[in-house]
Amino acid sequence: MVMNASSREFDELDRRIVGALQVNGRASWRRIAEVLGESFSTVTRRGMGLLESGTVRVAGLVTLGPTHLVEVQCEPARLAGIAEVLAKDPDANFLYALTSPTRLLFEVKARPGRLSSLVLKELPALSGVTQVNAWPIMEYFRTVAEWHPGPLTVKETAALQEVIPPTSLLSATAVLDDVDSRLVRLLVEDGRVPVAELSAAVGLSAPVVRRRLNALFEAGNLSVRAIVEPADIGLPVEAVIWVRTAPADVAAVGHLLSSESCVRYAAMALGEFQLIANVTLAGLNELRAFLMESEWAQHALAVRSSLIVRAYKRGGVCMPDPS
Repeated sequence: MVMNASSREFDELDRRIVGALQVNGRASWRRIAEVLGESFSTVTRRGMGLLESGTVRVAGLVTLGPTHLVEVQCEPARLAGIAEVLAKDPDANFLYALTSPTRLLFEVKARPGRLSSLVLKELPALSGVTQVNAWPIMEYFRTVAEWHPGPLTVKETAALQEVIPPTSLLSATAVLDDVDSRLVRLLVEDGRVPVAELSAAVGLSAPVVRRRLNALFEAGNLSVRAIVEPADIGLPVEAVIWVRTAPADVAAVGHLLSSESCVRYAAMALGEFQLIANVTLAGLNELRAFLMESEWAQHALAVRSSLIVRAYKRGGVCMPDPS
């Protein structure tokens, strides 16, 4: 799955429609129009235009666990080529190019034997790779499925949410039967596939399919949301933050991090820095305030941060070259 590049500029209504799809990627255009207080025809036309332009994609994101974070340090001249190879990996959920030093960070599904293959064989075999580090994810405090950056109000967000996802998710393996696996595959490819088509594909009635989907959503195993570059919705500064804290404070600090509106993703990882967060903000002043003035920062023993200079993959979807 690859998103196409586009020069389309988002206006306020575009951003509100994207915000609605980030809350509930399967919401109908009629429902979105009702919640936003806009005409059905306008929302349908704008929404379809955003999807057809390739700047926005609605896709299912699977969280069946466990997963690992993998950091790849490489020669700067080789980074782009290495990133293009890694972005094609179907097990990679996201892939970012970071500063200080220049390196790649990605999250990968940990199929049996995959981590050892990546760390010991696949990555070292790529020309230009100089070092590989990997950490298992122990718990999610927020995934991108729970990130609602606006510009929707709290009331609008609540009106669009059909299922409230869990506030944290342990990295435990979930086993799906053949029907659920088929539904997940279809929604990963296109998150807005109508229930009627899903029912026909798996040979079950629409009410049964809806119950199965709701069970997946409620357990946090599947989410459907819009995937878009944060810069397109007014948040051009993106960074990854690592936090070290006292072991007894990890869970509390993780929840404090996830309560910040700028945090797209927050997780506990096994390593020197127990917490990692992906944040998006309007500017560097906002990033400074987040690092120095937020409540979670009062409990941090050490913080390491890097800007994201390019996202090669988000939510399992390959992103276009921004240049």
